[in-house]
Parts: sequence; C-alpha cells; structure tokens
Amino acid sequence: MLNKTISFSLMQIITSAYNYLKPRILGMVVALLFLSVILVAVASTGWPSVDQLPQNLADQSNIEGIGVLIFTDFVVPFEILSIVLLSSLMGAIYMAKGDGKQ
Repeated sequence: MLNKTISFSLMQIITSAYNYLKPRILGMVVALLFLSVILVAVASTGWPSVDQLPQNLADQSNIEGIGVLIFTDFVVPFEILSIVLLSSLMGAIYMAKGDGKQ
C-alpha cells in the first residue's frame, strides 16, 4: 500500500481542466469584454484639467460646467461608469443575499 504510484495522463488533466472551466467560460468572456471596454474608454478619453473647465464666477461650485462636460464630451465614459456602478450594486446585493442556508 505504501508503494502505490499515482499516474496522470495528459488527457485526464485536460479533461479535468475543461470540466472545471466549462461552467465558468461565459463569465470569463464577459469579464474580459468588460475589461476591454473599460481599457478602451480610459485610453481614448481626453482628461481635461481644472483650467479647461468652463468657469462661472456666480457659481463657484461649477456644477453647470461639469454638467455640460458630462453630457457633451464625456457621454461614453459616463455611461460606462453607470454600467460599472450598476454591476457592482448587483454584485453587492447578490453577495449580501447569501445562500439562504442559515
């Protein structure tokens, strides 16, 4: 009993890896697509400095200038951010919900 050898064939390793990854492939593809969209959005966005924001001396908080920039120059990053926040909210709800076994 002490000298029993354990051997694995390459086909067994590939089959077990495939069986482990099979239910996770769709999730990995979605995660990679999501990551690529985020990276493209970050790379293609021009990030203006504070000096480039439209200044309004009557309103020092500059809410109007920020709103104009969000809905003109930054529509795509704003929408991507909304998707990120929505998915994180759904993930937090899923994690807080638990298995139901207590």
